[in-house]
Amino acid sequence: MEIIAKLAKARTVETMVCNIAGVNRLAGDLCDLSQMVYLVLLEYDEGKIVELWEHGEIRFFIARIIMNQLHSTSSPFYRFIRKFGKMSEDIAALSDKLPDA
Repeated sequence: MEIIAKLAKARTVETMVCNIAGVNRLAGDLCDLSQMVYLVLLEYDEGKIVELWEHGEIRFFIARIIMNQLHSTSSPFYRFIRKFGKMSEDIAALSDKLPDA
């Protein structure tokens, strides 16, 4: 728990999500992705997290989680966030299509 708290205080996951996704700031979906990554870390075996931290492999592990969440169509991020985002339309784009009143 302490390790994940340190990662959260340093905003490690958020920074890595921005770097991997190729954006300078977190958009709404990427904020959700960051939270999902923290959830995965919190649910993961504590002993393995400690081992990854001690061997300096935690950032690689986080990067793999992010990549899997971003690119897998069976990931929770895709099923709960991206899938519905693809089916929706931007309200600003819709307002441009409306006739003037």
